[in-house]
Amino acid sequence: MTWKNSGRPAPRRDKKMPKLKRPVTSDERIETRKELVEALDRGDIELGPAIRRMRLEWTGLNQGRFGRIVGLSANTVSAIERDADNSTMKTLKRILKIFGMTLTIRPEKASVVVSDSDAENSTDRHS
Repeated sequence: MTWKNSGRPAPRRDKKMPKLKRPVTSDERIETRKELVEALDRGDIELGPAIRRMRLEWTGLNQGRFGRIVGLSANTVSAIERDADNSTMKTLKRILKIFGMTLTIRPEKASVVVSDSDAENSTDRHS
């Protein structure tokens, strides 16, 4: 390959290899998972940023490389991590499975549980 038809070889552009992160130990992963679940329960972090944190801290992969592993584009991974995407449950489950996690249904902290006796008392007052 010549450079600008001058007959000279093109300048060599060495791509820098990505810096390899120190592998995360099982204990570190368990502790991080515990912290993330607690932060999600408290409402301190949303699902997207939690996925971003796991991707960066546990795998060290960029969005494109991670996306290829889970079968998504880098743009889709980015949108999910910013909570800007209305992802399907199937997509979220696929991502979370990589981290050994799954989606669950839980009551919100502020939700009120009404017992049968409370409901009966409420209807008695309104009769």
